[in-house]
Amino acid sequence: MRLCKRFLKQMMIVILSLNLGALVWAAPPLIKLTVWTHERHNADLMRELIKQFNQTVGHQKKIELALRVLGDDSWQTFQKAQSIGEGPDLYSSGFDLRYPDSFRAGAKIWFDDFPDFKQWKKQWPEWYWIEGLTTYHGHVYAFPYQVINSRLIYNRDLFRLIGRDPKNPPRSYAEVRQIALQITKMTKGKAFGFAYCGKENWPMEWMPSQWAEANGEATYWDWQQGRWAFKGYFKVFQLILQLYQDGSLFPGAPILTNDALRAQFAEGRIGMFMGETWDVGVLNDQFPAKCDWAVAAIPTYDGEFHGKPRAMLQAGLWCINAKSRHQLEAWEVVKWFSRYQIRAKFYERGKSIDPDPKVRKYVKHRPTLKGFEGFAETSQQDYLATYPYLLNWKRPEFDPCMLLRSNFIKGGDLRQDLIELEIFWNKELDNYYRKNPEYNREWNIYPNFDRITGKLGQPQQRAYHGLSY
Repeated sequence: MRLCKRFLKQMMIVILSLNLGALVWAAPPLIKLTVWTHERHNADLMRELIKQFNQTVGHQKKIELALRVLGDDSWQTFQKAQSIGEGPDLYSSGFDLRYPDSFRAGAKIWFDDFPDFKQWKKQWPEWYWIEGLTTYHGHVYAFPYQVINSRLIYNRDLFRLIGRDPKNPPRSYAEVRQIALQITKMTKGKAFGFAYCGKENWPMEWMPSQWAEANGEATYWDWQQGRWAFKGYFKVFQLILQLYQDGSLFPGAPILTNDALRAQFAEGRIGMFMGETWDVGVLNDQFPAKCDWAVAAIPTYDGEFHGKPRAMLQAGLWCINAKSRHQLEAWEVVKWFSRYQIRAKFYERGKSIDPDPKVRKYVKHRPTLKGFEGFAETSQQDYLATYPYLLNWKRPEFDPCMLLRSNFIKGGDLRQDLIELEIFWNKELDNYYRKNPEYNREWNIYPNFDRITGKLGQPQQRAYHGLSY
């Protein structure tokens, strides 16, 4: 009996020791991070990449990511969650949070304070760091990862119907009008030759201005002068109004939304429209096109080359929430997604065009998504730029897109109206600089910009920490 008690006592000591040892040597707890994105067209690839992260670097560092895809009300969802301390650890960089300053609102941090930041930054070219796009007062918070360019998207089936070689898209505005009229007449109004989405004002900053720049004219913003430039819209707006007068423009242009336009194109009812990079995903997934369609270079007013249009730089991929309790772990996510090997996957899947040509070296296969290479393989036709750096600029309510809509409805002197609107906007710009003497005009003046080669050059002064250097 005494031996049995001694044996049991020794066993209890052994078991207790083993349990204590297990506690000492237990693996560190798994840190779970929430990741939110508004980029629904990337959602399938994002899920795959997050799974890959969780199984590799995440597994090694005990980090697990959970993705949430949000809709059009994403900014409301974010602000509500942020107010109660339930915001995400990371969110997609293009997220419009509707804060005047996301850093001061405690919704975003820069990367400079992380211990290995300097080493991470060394691997990227200097042109990555653009104030207002990837840096805040000189501090890095993102990197450029995609460009948005414009092209002509057209229905090859309708081209065949009128006897036009589908491999021969129009190069001049005269050809655009001729083809559009032929399509409209041949189909007896069941299809229209061209379409324009005039309801939404945001196209002012995209399609029409990019098409106008292909005519060699400074449009939207004049980089050499650092001024608003609206006169360049004239030839493009005139084309749209002429198509309307010809009866070959899809009905309801002043109230037509972009989604409605693309849905009608997918049904085969539109011959041509101004396309953007994102339309590839829309016509493949959101509104799968029932017609044979293709992508072509932007036509010019006379069919000749006059200069490169703008391809808008977008920053990415993830921003770190200043209220996250796991910022070091979130930084590991940013670093992993910034790798060339990961960014190449976006190209392979036809999700985005990376502005860094080095990414192509890591691409393992050509993208198969219909229409994508029509934008991606012709990206050398564009120059890279972003919005002018105007802190807290409040744009006037009336803009060129609204002016075009007004001309649709009640007519007017289009050329003179654009001149007067440009004068008005630049008066407001002068007032802006007068009221904000700490903001310099020279930040947005690129005196050596060459429209033919597409080389923007350096600004007269670079913005950094609110000062120029």
